[in-house]
Amino acid sequence: MTDTELAQSVRDAVDRLNAALAEAARHNLAVTLRSTAHQTTGGVEQIVVEPRIFKQL
Repeated sequence: MTDTELAQSVRDAVDRLNAALAEAARHNLAVTLRSTAHQTTGGVEQIVVEPRIFKQL
């Protein structure tokens, strides 16, 4: 995968995430995202995003 293809893949994933967050908000769900960084065995930092989803009353 080229750098350009990888960059587009990330942009597309962020776009899908934003659409999912907007849909969750329309259904009265509150979503917070927490990111953590982990080092892979190859020494590269990997970012992991964990969602927390709450029903708004």
